[in-house]
Amino acid sequence: MVLRHPLKFQENRVWRVYTGGWLLEQFLGKAHPREGHFPEYWIGSTILARNPNHKQGLEGLSFVILPNGERCNLKTLLEQAPTSILGEAHYRKYGTNPGILIKLLDASVRLPIQVHPDKSLALKYFSWPFGKTEAWLVLTTKDINGDSPYILLGFREGVSWKRFVTAVKESNSSVLEQCLHRLVVQPGDVYLIKPGIPHAIGPGSLILEIQEPTDITIRAEKKIGDIVISDDIAYQGLSLEQSLECYHFEPISIDTLLKRYKLRPKVIKECPGQGREQWLISYSDTPCFALSSLQVTSYWEVEPQKTFHIMIVLQGKGFLIDKDLITVIQKGECFLIPAYVPYRIETLKNNELIIVNCWPPL
Repeated sequence: MVLRHPLKFQENRVWRVYTGGWLLEQFLGKAHPREGHFPEYWIGSTILARNPNHKQGLEGLSFVILPNGERCNLKTLLEQAPTSILGEAHYRKYGTNPGILIKLLDASVRLPIQVHPDKSLALKYFSWPFGKTEAWLVLTTKDINGDSPYILLGFREGVSWKRFVTAVKESNSSVLEQCLHRLVVQPGDVYLIKPGIPHAIGPGSLILEIQEPTDITIRAEKKIGDIVISDDIAYQGLSLEQSLECYHFEPISIDTLLKRYKLRPKVIKECPGQGREQWLISYSDTPCFALSSLQVTSYWEVEPQKTFHIMIVLQGKGFLIDKDLITVIQKGECFLIPAYVPYRIETLKNNELIIVNCWPPL
């Protein structure tokens, strides 16, 4: 099978123990946005969600719509046409694994302080070849009970390992929060979160998360909103001592934290009257993935690439035009762009398009 057209993703909501989703549903254009236990939308996923005690089936796996209108599991499709979709070089290095996972997530409660293993620990304890480097692009925000949206990230100066471990053992949320930097966020902010760095997303932010393809999360807290989880779920089957191996303990100043992990855009190309392309996350920031933004005021030509990418429309309405197919695109829609496919983006009159493109690992 050879595919030479962009493929639209079906909406792929995933159950989580925490609640949220109002901002996500607003972004997706739902008539009556609401909160619930499906606060995440997974894009480009070939992995199952890890939801112990919740009926899963194929939950987590993405589906695309083929040019003939049929619905197809992305994992199956990549097994049938790996090189024409992923590109030859990517297939040689990663096989049929796309190497990335994209999520849109929106929490109405603060998520538990957590950490993700690096590649060596993921392989050691979970027999999985990917760790979890991730990055967040803040899309929209709202105040919750008068509090500005925020994230928790990295160990603060003056924090001792003993104090942190004691707080983990006691699941003492107040002390755990005090161990981490608290950062107010706003739309457009981009943060890189490397394995071993403790973090948590506060309520009131719709975030685009690009990450290595894994759902392995080690939690320092056992309370999520009004729900209390077991040690087995919090530590993903590891012992407390094993889970603590996943943390890279390095207390740093707020200035050092922002310099390391808050990323600034870098212009790739600017064409007056047409648009501008920028790196939000480049391969110089991490080899695990990249994220670019495209602001189109009239039209934009994209040359064929040697690898695939995933397109998400953040604003506006227009057209995605390839060799012999014209697709209407609009805010909230997501597309798989196979390798070697050139295309053109056109806006509707007075309707600027803002797009992000998610790129796989080097």
